[in-house]
Amino acid sequence: MAKVVSKRPRPRATKAKPLRWRKEKPKRVVPKWLPVLTAFMLTGMLVLTINYRAYSELTSEKKEFHELNEKVQQATTENLSLQEEIFYLKTDPKAVERDARKYSPATSSKKELPTDQKPMEREAKTIEPTPNKNKEKVSKAGETDKAEKSANRQPPTRK
Repeated sequence: MAKVVSKRPRPRATKAKPLRWRKEKPKRVVPKWLPVLTAFMLTGMLVLTINYRAYSELTSEKKEFHELNEKVQQATTENLSLQEEIFYLKTDPKAVERDARKYSPATSSKKELPTDQKPMEREAKTIEPTPNKNKEKVSKAGETDKAEKSANRQPPTRK
């Protein structure tokens, strides 16, 4: 028998196609703004750390500066008082005598002048004549020098 071929298209056996639903975008676990916020926060923390360190160094430097200024002021005051004392020891014989009594180990072996004289006469006898400033002096190191006639040397001033 012969096969009869019909001219009508036959339905083909089609594979069952799955239903195509719209593809959903996968949900973001991290919001878009979170990386930007993290970058800003890290930058801010870095800036704050650097500034805090600089501020703490500044305060310690200020403290040290004030301490050193106080030491300089104290040394300057002491220097002026010593210059004043040197000036008076060079010019005032009473100051020399007073310091000699102050630092002398034998204070009780001093001869006293008779009391029948007037106080001014007693002082006149005890005062030594002032040394001539043009004479050369020998320092303890054995060097000779003029009696400090330096042009930049001035008597100390009082505050």
